[in-house]
Amino acid sequence: MLAGRVRLEALEPDAAMGLRGMRVKLLNCGDAPYRLNGYPALRVLDENREPFEGVRVVEGSTTMTDPGPKAITVRPGESASTVLNWRNTVTHGTNVNGTFLEVTPGTGRNPLSLRVPGGLDLGTTGRLESTAWSLP
Repeated sequence: MLAGRVRLEALEPDAAMGLRGMRVKLLNCGDAPYRLNGYPALRVLDENREPFEGVRVVEGSTTMTDPGPKAITVRPGESASTVLNWRNTVTHGTNVNGTFLEVTPGTGRNPLSLRVPGGLDLGTTGRLESTAWSLP
């Protein structure tokens, strides 16, 4: 998804033993530096781009290394990324199968949404973890 100076790309999720992981890249398509600090704000959306109720987004990860929040500058033509992970655990309740992801890169930034290849199958736990933005 392209909005103004930046574009988001969701890479195909990897799945192993119920754990899913996906990198979301933010590419600076403008001609000025783009500053980020910390974690993106995330919302899981259905096929009609309506948010799911009860999804819990957690800053940091229990299963992968998180660089932690810090100010970074994405220069024109360069990218930053955040890594998302979740488990497709189904117990009882409503199963969350998101089609789109809304990403707000940081405070004061406009939200961008993108279709997630293969979707976000959060199961019934509705838990989504993210790492802080980082440079490659």
